[in-house]
Amino acid sequence: MLWLALHLPDQALPESPCTPPATGACRATADQGADDPLENLAAWAYQYSSRVCPWPPATLVLEIGASLNLFGGLQALLSRIDTGLRRLDRTARRAVAPTPRGASWLARCGQQRILQSPEALRQALDPLPLAVLDLEPRQHQALHGLGLRRLGDCLALPRRELARRLGPALHQQLDQALGHRPEPLPEWRPPAHYRGRRELVRETDNLTPLLPLLERLLHELQGLLRGLDAGVPRFELVLEHLHRPASRLTVGLTEPDRDPERLLRVAGERLAREPLAAPVQAITLLAEDIQPLRPEPEALPGTRAAHDHRPMRVLLERLTARLGETRAHGLAVHPEHRPERAWRRVPPGQAGAAAPQKPRPTWLLERPRILGQQQGQPVCRGPLILERGPERIESGWWDGADVARDYYVARDHDGARLWIFRERRGRRRWFLHGLFG
Repeated sequence: MLWLALHLPDQALPESPCTPPATGACRATADQGADDPLENLAAWAYQYSSRVCPWPPATLVLEIGASLNLFGGLQALLSRIDTGLRRLDRTARRAVAPTPRGASWLARCGQQRILQSPEALRQALDPLPLAVLDLEPRQHQALHGLGLRRLGDCLALPRRELARRLGPALHQQLDQALGHRPEPLPEWRPPAHYRGRRELVRETDNLTPLLPLLERLLHELQGLLRGLDAGVPRFELVLEHLHRPASRLTVGLTEPDRDPERLLRVAGERLAREPLAAPVQAITLLAEDIQPLRPEPEALPGTRAAHDHRPMRVLLERLTARLGETRAHGLAVHPEHRPERAWRRVPPGQAGAAAPQKPRPTWLLERPRILGQQQGQPVCRGPLILERGPERIESGWWDGADVARDYYVARDHDGARLWIFRERRGRRRWFLHGLFG
């Protein structure tokens, strides 16, 4: 095994900074992750390892040995992690070692080392200060009274004598750090929801300072979603104000996704649509509907996917975010025989029922237009030639808008193809109902 420790030096540390998490299962929740950088960092790091463990108050350890082949080796993985941390605007000291405690101690003390053998780890631990040990104050005082200052001093002394004076905790921790004794770490499981929050340096009534904070939150969310192989169809932004309730905005997508650039683009359009209710002092990103992500069809190298609908989806999302959900909609086929009722409004990008196999025009008139006739035949700027039909439609008797028509595909003297019908009852008139492209 190979462990990576990430230590957040900007977090406040208690007097005993190296206390390991309690043994047992731990699960991050939306409330836990709300203002806890360590929990949110664990969710982000889940994309790199299935074994992640927050080590409060300021260290995260993850087993990376099983991930090296997936990411192209140790240096490539560390480079990706460093790049990701910069995108999150997080500063972290990192160390790699064969044990989680050893890596944690090295990172905690600023020893950004990459050690892959027990022998190298032993040499690296020798000069570390005794402050890394999780001992009671009286035990630290006793070690200081014995003239011991570094871990190497403790390792050089007789084991039995030191245990008699200080108890077994000291050597237990040293054995775990060196890999002589297993380190029981809790099982960290990813949260069912994501909640991330960032505060501004000062209040603002301008969108420009908000977008970089939102981008960092979206990159953090992306890490969790990559680990889960999932995406979000929508998310919520909460803008906190000082003297009034928070503003809440929902950002919707045409289908689940986790690309932070796409999410930021749609969120920016949504934020620009409505003026800020008041100066903003913090922004929170909530993603409660996490769904499995359908893989995109991949094209051969040098070619484009046969049905790449991503540009259209991006356009639909931006239009919806800019105009509002009530003003942007799509049209879909509705299972109804009457042509004027065979469609319905749907959210942009949503499919409807399968289109009928019978010929239908691309342009349907809002109301059928009466045609002239000569000797019982239809006329539109001259006699029409009936090419196909009749298709009989009788429907709607149950709702008072019944129709009884015979439809034909006709052609005029200019070659235009028309969709016309003749009444089957009453005056038996001819009507133009649509035009083919």
